[in-house]
Amino acid sequence: MRLERAQLEEMMMAMVGLETMAYIKPIMVEKMQQYAVFAADGTQLAMFDSEEIAYYNAVKHNLAPVSIH
Repeated sequence: MRLERAQLEEMMMAMVGLETMAYIKPIMVEKMQQYAVFAADGTQLAMFDSEEIAYYNAVKHNLAPVSIH
């Protein structure tokens, strides 16, 4: 299989920040607001009761958190 340049660039961009960035997203769990921390590739890493605690834990584990609205 031969990758075209555009496909290769898209794959490389998808990997940028994969191990250093995380995003925090509010989600509903059993009618309660929770805050989930996701890796840059979309893998859910953890869930917390508040956005502040989610942010703190992401930083504690050397991740650069960003919020998703």
